[in-house]
Amino acid sequence: MGAAGPSNPLTVGVEAAWDAIAEAIEAAVRRCGVHRFKAACLAVAGVERPYGREALRRKAAATGIAERVIVVPDGVAALAGATGCGVGVVVVAGTGSIAYGVNAEGETSRAGGWGWILGDEGSGYDIGRRAMAAALRSYDGRSEKTMLVDRLKTELGLGDLSELIDRLYVTGMKSHEVAALAPIVAEAADEGDEVAARILTEAGEELGRAAVAVIRRLRLRGRFTAALTGGIFQLSELIRSAFFETVRRASPECSIKPPRFEPAVGAVLLALQEVGAEVVAGSTRMKAGTA
Repeated sequence: MGAAGPSNPLTVGVEAAWDAIAEAIEAAVRRCGVHRFKAACLAVAGVERPYGREALRRKAAATGIAERVIVVPDGVAALAGATGCGVGVVVVAGTGSIAYGVNAEGETSRAGGWGWILGDEGSGYDIGRRAMAAALRSYDGRSEKTMLVDRLKTELGLGDLSELIDRLYVTGMKSHEVAALAPIVAEAADEGDEVAARILTEAGEELGRAAVAVIRRLRLRGRFTAALTGGIFQLSELIRSAFFETVRRASPECSIKPPRFEPAVGAVLLALQEVGAEVVAGSTRMKAGTA
């Protein structure tokens, strides 16, 4: 059994994360009609640190859903799905962003994914935050004019852009609400707004730098996969082009393409490995002596 989801114990707490995961497990069980598995892999954002990972693993094991339960960061499942458990790198860019990779020796590495306060460069949140900051600079007369001033007022229902401060600091905007502003940046860029275009280009470069950091740390050379997943890569050609250029400068022979499978399938492949299956480029076979 494999499951991938956005619940993040780093930001919402273990109990809240477990509630969402338990709901997802129940839904999966209802759909497949199987109530007991050999192995379960839960792919969850924010479980890079041992405490949250082990707490969730214990809760899942206590349900009796599987003989073996493993909990991995969501990027690990995204990587397994993207490469079919092969060598390569995956860059995930949605509300947040992160890059994961694995080399032929089985060494793994990550870059980014440090959350909206300290990182997540190139993510939807980052694009939305940059858009608001650029609009406020323009509103003040500290930088060039941009369509983003009027676009943000319309999108957020503001009479004046100065009301954005109350929306941010008094009412409060969650990270996914800030990330939801990314499409209006793409719209403005499509209509020729240079400020918006620059924000998207810089986002693509940041995502490319995360990939390059992993590639260099793992000493990946020659032909390998660099896969892109997450809605931000679908947002604009400016993002994709900047990403491609940044990665290709460092690793001209890598193959940049969509993931082979979605992260949920990657979690399934990891669960299969847990029970002794040999996974090669997404195909599996049981090793002798395993069940």
